[in-house]
Amino acid sequence: MPNPASPAYKPTRPSPGATAREFLLLLPQTRDFLRMRHDSAGGAGGVLGAVLVIPTLFRGDWQTKRLRAAISRAGYASFGWELGTDWGPTPGLMQGVEARLLALAEAHGPVSVVGLSMGGLFARWLALRHPGRVRQVITVCSPFRAPMDSFWLPLRPAAKLWPVPELAGLAEDLQLPLPVPCASLYSKRDGIVAWASCRDPARPDESFEIAASHVMIANDPSVAAIIVQQLDACRPTSE
Repeated sequence: MPNPASPAYKPTRPSPGATAREFLLLLPQTRDFLRMRHDSAGGAGGVLGAVLVIPTLFRGDWQTKRLRAAISRAGYASFGWELGTDWGPTPGLMQGVEARLLALAEAHGPVSVVGLSMGGLFARWLALRHPGRVRQVITVCSPFRAPMDSFWLPLRPAAKLWPVPELAGLAEDLQLPLPVPCASLYSKRDGIVAWASCRDPARPDESFEIAASHVMIANDPSVAAIIVQQLDACRPTSE
């Protein structure tokens, strides 16, 4: 299967106006944080399998509470990552999310991993490392194609300063085809990352366009509906 990252692909970053609109939408998100920051990140019971939900950059499990509730209502056991704020691929968070996956898989069997934005890059990394423990990966506005060049600000200049060795190599690995079923959601309204980097044009049946802005993806009902639909599509027939 071809690598989705073509050498000719050059991401087009969001326009300054689109990015400005995203930052204006952060105000209600901040109010949600103040209201929900002490909420438990624990999972809910479900018989259809475990789902690990990983938040966006600079957010924690409070962000995914409504999404996890929707997944739980559909019959799954949904779990936050319980690692506090997502600061990106730091050594501590990489070790922590890997341990979280392995613990959930030990208790529930293969885990479906849903990742929002940066959380989706963690999800793909987990699937590449532990394909036997991951049932499927669903990413939402996650720039797995050319991740170093798809953010609204250039990231390459800071790559050598990052505490993870070979960050550029890790970014290359995230573009590889996954060894498990996957689905990717993207939005042409995205003002944070290049929307074309969030889908694999070689696998259109696994890509789903949404209308939400980037900062609202965790609370958009249409996003939750597509995620549940994809979870159902990958559910073993024996369950």
